[in-house]
Amino acid sequence: MIDRLPQGPAWEQLWSDAVDDRAVALLASVAADADVLGAQDQFAQLDRGHEAAMRDCVVLERATLEVAEVLGQRNVSFRILKGPAVAHLDYPNPAWRAFGDVDVLVPSADYDHAVAGIMALGAYRRSSEIRPGFDRRFGKGTCLTLRDGTQIDLHRTLATGPFGFTIDTGSIFAERPESVVLAGVAVPVLSRVHRFIHACVHAVLGDAVPRVVTQRDIAQILLTTDVDLDAVRAVADRWRLGAVVARAVAGAWTSLQLAPTPESEAARRYAESRFETRALAAYTGPGRSYARQMVAAVPAVPGITAKAAYLRALVLVDRSYAHRHDGGYARRVRRAWDARVRKGDLP
Repeated sequence: MIDRLPQGPAWEQLWSDAVDDRAVALLASVAADADVLGAQDQFAQLDRGHEAAMRDCVVLERATLEVAEVLGQRNVSFRILKGPAVAHLDYPNPAWRAFGDVDVLVPSADYDHAVAGIMALGAYRRSSEIRPGFDRRFGKGTCLTLRDGTQIDLHRTLATGPFGFTIDTGSIFAERPESVVLAGVAVPVLSRVHRFIHACVHAVLGDAVPRVVTQRDIAQILLTTDVDLDAVRAVADRWRLGAVVARAVAGAWTSLQLAPTPESEAARRYAESRFETRALAAYTGPGRSYARQMVAAVPAVPGITAKAAYLRALVLVDRSYAHRHDGGYARRVRRAWDARVRKGDLP
């Protein structure tokens, strides 16, 4: 806990980092402590930034309700992910947890129906599929943007690459969901166990450098809630995410400079399997890329027939997609070969 806000360039850097990490709300909550000292203009800047972040969250919660309504009308099962769920259910005050988009998970079978429903709200896709039907069967999802610029991230699974295939989203929809109440409407969300695991997935498999707010989610749930750790371990084992959870917890404790706990020490001692280490190589380090993750996923695709379809889709993409993203088929095949053979990405 800080007792004085830094001044000059140190404050400017802290503010810039807080904005980039969507952590202005957290910084403002710390500064609101009566014992924290700082200049009047700093507190005014925090107030303005916090108010702007909360206004954005209200807009996003309204969009969440619109998405929930259209999916409900189409009888599409769904779970709202991250932002509003974590803010309202895992923090003592939702004003501590800002977020920047709407994330929603749907079953693979309902994926195309869900895309059509959200597009009926006036949304457009930010990128096309590499082949028709690829996203529904193999992809993580797609980003849809509403007319006002609000971003809807529609998920079929919780990660790209190999772990996108080890995660059993069917088991998520098989269990009774928790819910968060927005403007008097109950919206289904992940259970706390799944929220914690998803936070770990996002921290390790998402951005190259995890946002502070994501790492705070991990610590927040682990230290201040009644999350069932035995259930977390069981799910992580089934989904082959033990190393992902361990790296996420250890990373959060290091980044946030938290006092060691039995859970954080166990995370540091976790012995990764060969599959986990090889699979994680596609997500971490200087060579991480979406292409590496897609190629590294081949062994995790279930079944010979599905593997063949997946490989065919990666190579024989729509011509317009190949030229837009890779400069043509030849360059795409060369990149795939480079990732597969020269870098040894496959688990």
